[in-house]
Amino acid sequence: MEPAPERRCHLLMGVSLILLTVGIGYFVVFGTTLADFLVIVGGLFLGWVAFLFCLGNASFWR
Repeated sequence: MEPAPERRCHLLMGVSLILLTVGIGYFVVFGTTLADFLVIVGGLFLGWVAFLFCLGNASFWR
């Protein structure tokens, strides 16, 4: 993978993991609210986008 897409891939995966960690952690400690649910769903969505982006830019396709 080239450097620019690799950085974007790592950034997307990192943001996704942070959103999931915060959303799930807040849910476990304080209980669920709509905002927590939306943060978790946003983290999952961003994680899938990151996964597909990384898979699409992988060097083994070339």
